[in-house]
Amino acid sequence: MAIDQTKTPSTGSDTLNWPNALSLFRAFLGLPVIALVTYGGAEAWVAAILVMGLAEITDALDGILARRSGRVTDIGKVIDPMADSLYRALVFLSFLAVGWMSVWLVAVIFIRDIVVAYVRTLSQQLGVTMAARTSGKFKAAIQACAQFSTLALYAAADLGAADWGAAIPAVEISTALLIAATAFTAYSGVDYVRSFLTVARNRS
Repeated sequence: MAIDQTKTPSTGSDTLNWPNALSLFRAFLGLPVIALVTYGGAEAWVAAILVMGLAEITDALDGILARRSGRVTDIGKVIDPMADSLYRALVFLSFLAVGWMSVWLVAVIFIRDIVVAYVRTLSQQLGVTMAARTSGKFKAAIQACAQFSTLALYAAADLGAADWGAAIPAVEISTALLIAATAFTAYSGVDYVRSFLTVARNRS
């Protein structure tokens, strides 16, 4: 369910449980990605891909651990998508820093995440914990595909003097993927706002 209207009080131990710690760890994995992407070169970009792969593994593990240990909490439902947004925003910032991404695309992504953060806060004030919606999960998957593909394309093009590497239109393909990811990100933001308005009407 996208919205859980059952409030479950969280104790301190619930707040600091392993699934939530794993989510917070993922949030800061964007920092080494920034360092590697801006350092430049195929080897650094491949290393960045490996760090991003670790981030995706933690994204899968935190939910599995929370469900199997019975530690699904309201705060976890907030920390998990927050960690995703922070991590992916840092990756997109690294793309902006090296000129792979337009500032307008990054702006749309940041605006969406800020709006959704406020929507979650307002929803919480109404007594409703807004969990990740389906559109948000698809948004994360599409963003991940665009990020991995962009790094792989530029790494492949940089590798070589190989004819196949030099022939890859990395800029054109990655730009199209990033535009598509940004468009779906904007749609996801609209979806969250509509969901909140529905909750607000039901509570009024």
